[in-house]
Amino acid sequence: MEYKLLGISGLILIILLLTWLKDGKHMNPPIERRAIIDMATILIFWVIFEFYNYSPDKNYEQEVSGLINGALLFFFARMIQLIAQINPLFQDFVKFIKKKGVNLDSEDK
Repeated sequence: MEYKLLGISGLILIILLLTWLKDGKHMNPPIERRAIIDMATILIFWVIFEFYNYSPDKNYEQEVSGLINGALLFFFARMIQLIAQINPLFQDFVKFIKKKGVNLDSEDK
């Protein structure tokens, strides 16, 4: 589980870097506040893990594992989304699809 937390920490930092590359000075919140928020998020995940790890009661193993796995999946998906927004090849592909008449903004109902 420690490796997953290292992965989450790395993904959060990568997302911070990608957001800074994408938005630059126009980041909302600004880079200084965002760095503090991201560091606090990383700290919270490590505190939860350490609390569970040193607790003699292991009744919540599935919940903690589910929380960490869900966070890993979420942050990985967010990183992929940011890469897609930054990558000009992907942006050109979206323009091509829209030009062909495919509506990407509508939801299937």
